[in-house]
Amino acid sequence: MVNIDQKPQRLPGRQIVIAGAALVAVVVAMLALQPVLFQSGPPNIGAMEKFTPIVPPRPVPDVAFISPDGAPIKLGDKGGRVLLVNFWATWCAPCIRELPALAALQRKLDPKTSEVVLISVDRQGTKDPAAFLRQLGLNDLRSALDPTNALVRAFAAKGLPVTYLIDAEGKIQGQVVGDAEWGSAEAVDLVHYYLAPEN
Repeated sequence: MVNIDQKPQRLPGRQIVIAGAALVAVVVAMLALQPVLFQSGPPNIGAMEKFTPIVPPRPVPDVAFISPDGAPIKLGDKGGRVLLVNFWATWCAPCIRELPALAALQRKLDPKTSEVVLISVDRQGTKDPAAFLRQLGLNDLRSALDPTNALVRAFAAKGLPVTYLIDAEGKIQGQVVGDAEWGSAEAVDLVHYYLAPEN
């Protein structure tokens, strides 16, 4: 039984300060996580904040380019996998800067479900980009070639580097203009987002 004449106990000042600080910390954490908790689209946050979805998604251009083996190929021939198509050139400093990150991303992806596709717009032939990648010590990266720039023009790219994310059905879902931290956890999450059947 509670005595109605008993005075309510007051919290000491220090406990009030601690409780208030804890409440503020919870509110700040929820605000920081809001983009992740309530995001309905692709996870274009952190290292992937430059990723811009293309709405509605467009089909990949039906334009041939030269595979790393020297044979004509089309992006549609790689259907069934999520592709990260990166247009680059040996004379492009930002392109060169992001090559190690693209190699790191390729190592983190399952080759059965996803692939980094480098396509050089250099005009010297397939040997030039291949030799260039070897000089950089990027032996696990291979580059295709778009020597007439027909494919990069079909994508309507405005500059280099530019990277397009293509889903397993051959639709261009988004792009990153400029270099990016492709070796990051956010980049892996972005690719995995498009591997999910509902996306």
